[in-house]
Amino acid sequence: MSDRGWGQVQRLCERVFEAIDWSLLGDVYFHDDGEQHWRGRLPQVIELGVGLGERLSAFTRRGGASLWAGAGVAELPAMLGEVLVNGREVVAANLIEVECEELNRALAAVVPDVALRYRAIDAAAAAAERRFDHLGCISLFTDPERWPMLSGVSYGRIAPVQLDVEAFVAERDRAVALADALLGAVELPGVLTTTAEEVGWFLDRAAPRGIEVEAQDELVETAVVGDPVGFLLLRNTR
Repeated sequence: MSDRGWGQVQRLCERVFEAIDWSLLGDVYFHDDGEQHWRGRLPQVIELGVGLGERLSAFTRRGGASLWAGAGVAELPAMLGEVLVNGREVVAANLIEVECEELNRALAAVVPDVALRYRAIDAAAAAAERRFDHLGCISLFTDPERWPMLSGVSYGRIAPVQLDVEAFVAERDRAVALADALLGAVELPGVLTTTAEEVGWFLDRAAPRGIEVEAQDELVETAVVGDPVGFLLLRNTR
């Protein structure tokens, strides 16, 4: 593949997306008319995903490694660019096995020689395997399927009087443990890509680990979750 610039990444993403069974993934992401929802979003998913990858490349080094926790369709352009343009290794962790299988099928059909495949694995387990200089955690802690209480509180869908305190505390403790496990896999200096709603989970665990966090001003729009994404530079203070 002679041209490994971001234009080529965009064209390859278009081909991969053409190979995907959107009726299948529509059922994973949306309750009704999932395929139609996806069809209307795909151009923006590619455009904004490539834009995210280009911006991320300003903060990461060539030949490094990224762990994308909860990676799905929206992260595919950025991850593909990391591999092709910046020669980086990427681990795409996703707990939804059917989504991993379908995305991997499309990737294998279009770019069989590109080392990017999704893994149906918990992000904490992936973090325990090795070190990474970049973590991608976009809407990891606001997924209503995995974190119904945290998501409901974050987006104001649950009134305080309706809060199941015991369930909320259980989710909070699991989220804190996950954030801590992910930060424990960071090779400093490193980079964290996440949403404004999720920064607090990582800030809470950064100080005890002696990690200094510097937020970059720029935010990048996203096509699926709608929350803007930013970059946090992580450094060792010890």
